[in-house]
Amino acid sequence: MRSFARSQIRTPRRPLGHAVVLGGSIAGLFAARVLSDHFAQVTVIERDGVNEAPEPRKGAPQGNHLHALLARGRMIADDLLPGLSDELAALGAVRLNAGRDFAWYYAGGWRMRHDSDLVFLSMSRPLLEGQIDKRVRALPNVTIINGVRIIGLRAGEDSRVTGVRLAEPGRSAPVHEIMADLVVDATGRGSATPQWLNELGFPVPATELVGARVAYATRTFPRNNGRPDWGALVITGKPSPRSGLIFPIEGDRWLVTLPGFSNEPMPQDDQAFLTYARSLAVPDLFETIRQCEPLSQIKHFRFAGSLRHRYERLEHFPEGLIVLGDAVCSFNPVYGQGMTVAAIEAEALGRMLAEAETEGGLEPTFTRRWFQTIKPIVDAAWRGVLLEDFRLPELADQRPLRMRPMQWYMDRVQRATHRSAYVTSQFYRVMNFLDPPTRLFRPRMLSEVMLAAFRISPGNTSSRNTPPHHVLQAEQ
Repeated sequence: MRSFARSQIRTPRRPLGHAVVLGGSIAGLFAARVLSDHFAQVTVIERDGVNEAPEPRKGAPQGNHLHALLARGRMIADDLLPGLSDELAALGAVRLNAGRDFAWYYAGGWRMRHDSDLVFLSMSRPLLEGQIDKRVRALPNVTIINGVRIIGLRAGEDSRVTGVRLAEPGRSAPVHEIMADLVVDATGRGSATPQWLNELGFPVPATELVGARVAYATRTFPRNNGRPDWGALVITGKPSPRSGLIFPIEGDRWLVTLPGFSNEPMPQDDQAFLTYARSLAVPDLFETIRQCEPLSQIKHFRFAGSLRHRYERLEHFPEGLIVLGDAVCSFNPVYGQGMTVAAIEAEALGRMLAEAETEGGLEPTFTRRWFQTIKPIVDAAWRGVLLEDFRLPELADQRPLRMRPMQWYMDRVQRATHRSAYVTSQFYRVMNFLDPPTRLFRPRMLSEVMLAAFRISPGNTSSRNTPPHHVLQAEQ
């Protein structure tokens, strides 16, 4: 396996030596890009083979479905890989203004559309991941090895992680070792780090599972049947377990995803797909696709619930190893947080490595500081997941009492978005990780939310069967 050897022989040019990233997903690629600024050599190990054309990886079973790189994530991606957004747009990704182009029906009304400075790109995951992979693969000190199995970690007598053990596909394949000064686990929800910790004699982190079961049915349609006045459409059931989303992607196509909670049966054929779309709270998605000939088969995906490993609570953890992305916390994909959280974590990793480089190397507390550093990043997204998922009937008896006042207030924030462009704009900024959740509790926000709650006029309520056409200016 010459590629293994090649990854070890490059002459160090930076003080931090060699880093190995396990997993070539978006989280792993962002991490590799950051590590390349601080390590002489970065090696990315990916189980899947190389995709010559943009298509879902076997290791990303949700790759056929809708993904979102939120505004903060897009900004970080452009910082790490300058010009990425322009490259994606040239390949067919669609720029959308979060306030003006987004038509979102939630809890009986349409959120107010407004002028906004929030821009995000709508595209398929394979296009996004493929372009990031291309850019990272071109870095002179990054090697990406595809199509190999990760067997486990290599550790020294002091239990410090000093590398990884790998093998080609096949049970009888010989095991190879790659030495590393830092190993980054970005292998996603199926991460084996808890098992590896146990093998090395370390405690295993506690895990938290919020069992909000969600399933997706997704297919693509042509965007040739006229242009609606919105760029993307979201119909959130609440309290219905059925939702629908339609976003533009490259190739002048609509990507249509129909999520269902609480073991809602997914459509299996053409007629069932349209029937499901017709059953949504408002008819806009159904009317958009009813006359279109589908371009793909229906793809399905099931998710067993959000899963968080509490690494930050461990008192003992091996040096030389960190974990990030879905390998730390796998979020309910309906909320579109995962890729952006991974980007924010990569940004935080860059800051920590810059400090370590200044001090001449990775200090003994680097790993433990890492988990404390990303805790507030994960917390912000995790709380949002809990607030929404604990509304589901099957989770009602598990809902903590302390959460009920927050849910009461957030219900009023959500309904205020039907009437107030200001509330909608602030909500979108928090949702896109541009502002902390505390922004929703500022005096003006509280005032607007309460005024909207007691306003007698119906505003943008469910009596309206089409998205609002007006676009308002939202004061900042």
